Formats: sequence, structure tokens, C-alpha cells
Amino acid sequence: MKRLMVGLVALVAVALMSAGASAQDRNFTLHNNTGYAMKGIYVNLPNDNVYNENELDAPLANGAKFLVKFTRADGGRACIWNIKVDWADGSSPSFFRGLNLCNIDNVYMKYNKDTDVTSYTTD
Repeated sequence: MKRLMVGLVALVAVALMSAGASAQDRNFTLHNNTGYAMKGIYVNLPNDNVYNENELDAPLANGAKFLVKFTRADGGRACIWNIKVDWADGSSPSFFRGLNLCNIDNVYMKYNKDTDVTSYTTD
């Protein structure tokens, strides 16, 4: 009976850990490979369209990177997030939707001048 109880407790603990992401699971490094400075990086849940918490204290230069850290209060255990980037030159912001930050360590932002499209890759 004791062995069964220990097994059950372990099974419940594993289930609870896999049920959601911890804050560290969602941390990621944003790499600015766009050719332009960023003045704002905002990370919001998909149903939140008010981007009011800038992660940056100072502009992020081209070629620089920035670690975005989550706290326990940030969105509970959600994995799917949107990113908004504000540009230092005042051009229109860029939005990137539906990133599974539980599976991403790095977001590499890039800009194609010919198509005027900002995009990203992850790993």
C-alpha cells in the first residue's frame, strides 16, 4: 500500500509539472538583426491588445540581444504569447502573434528592405 501511495504521489507531481509552464520556461532572448534600433519590446497574451509594459529600459541596437524574463504573475502558465516591437525611428510597430514561448529559447528578428517585411525565426 505504501509503495502504491508513493507511486501515486509521484504521478500527480509529474502531471502538475507538465500541466503548465514555469516562468523560466517562457524566458527567451530576442536578437535584433533588423538593421534598426528597437525602442520597445512588449509581450502579451493573445487576448490582450493593450501593450503597455515595455521590457526595454533603453533602445536595443541592431546586432544586440535582450533577455525577456517572465515572473510568476505573467499570464499564469500560458505558453502562447504575442510580441510587439516599437522602432526607434518612429516607423509603424511590428506584431508577431502566437509564439509558443515554452518551446523557444531565442527569437531572431530580421528585416527585408526589398519586401518591407519584418520576420523572425526561432530555436
